Amino acid sequence: MGLTNYKKSQGRPTRQIALCVVVASLSWLLISTAALFVRRQVGIGWLSICIAVIGLAAVISVAILNRPRWADFLISVQAEIDKVTWPSKAEVHKHTIVVLMLLVSMSVIVFGFDIVWMWVFRTIGFLVDVKPE
Repeated sequence: MGLTNYKKSQGRPTRQIALCVVVASLSWLLISTAALFVRRQVGIGWLSICIAVIGLAAVISVAILNRPRWADFLISVQAEIDKVTWPSKAEVHKHTIVVLMLLVSMSVIVFGFDIVWMWVFRTIGFLVDVKPE
């Protein structure tokens, strides 16, 4: 397959993000593996190894992401992302307030249940207050 772009005009943003993520991941993996075998001294030698590893990761990533199976998957991901309707800023603000109100009300309810059950258990003698000496 080589380094040719398979359906290069389709799914471009998703492919670019996937390429960045795969290059970063492979670079980290290869550099951390190389660090085990090479004495890490900051210098031109270590810098050249890191640059070579990042270049190798980029070439491997392009080769992997341009395989028809991966490319078709990323193209379909981009097609699904394009179908998403994003909420407006006002809707996000309104829904955030609703979630926060629900969170506070549920916290108050759970706290109330805790107080009531603690009182019940202390009344029947199941819980005993332990005072430090």
